[in-house]
Amino acid sequence: MHEDLKPILEKCSAWGALDTKVIPSSQVALATWVRLKCQYGCPNYGLRLDCPPHTPGPDTMARLLQEYSRVLLLKLRRYEYYRPEWSGLVLKVERELFLSQFHRAFALGAGACGYCETECVRQTGRCPKPQNIRPSTESMGVDWFQTLRNAGWGLSVVTERPTDGLPASYSMILVD
Repeated sequence: MHEDLKPILEKCSAWGALDTKVIPSSQVALATWVRLKCQYGCPNYGLRLDCPPHTPGPDTMARLLQEYSRVLLLKLRRYEYYRPEWSGLVLKVERELFLSQFHRAFALGAGACGYCETECVRQTGRCPKPQNIRPSTESMGVDWFQTLRNAGWGLSVVTERPTDGLPASYSMILVD
């Protein structure tokens, strides 16, 4: 069913993804509460270009998912601080998909961009890396807990820092 993506999935692994999975777009769970968690509780709300209220919301994401048949999920290592190779990997996969004739491939990030070491340049409108900006999945209402369960992966609230480092991070790329 996903044989056409096999070469790209192999590259994801070679580039450092911990795991990948392709699911039907209908298995991506959306919930209004997710965006509310951004608005009421996240220090990046209103401060970054890839965070609300500067991003589309759950209604747009619901319409967008109807335009795609598949979603590529990426399980990634999480780092203490921003590392270009982390979000860069998601953008690299998006570009690889595009160059492989999946011209509508669109990556969605996990959390805020983090490229700028201090404050996002939203106030000036001159992002130093505008080609790297993608809306966060959370800002668009993606319920990662349910989406990962739908994909056959588990996710639970981390109550203590794991002894082997930070918990994994997840991103997705819409593919058709």
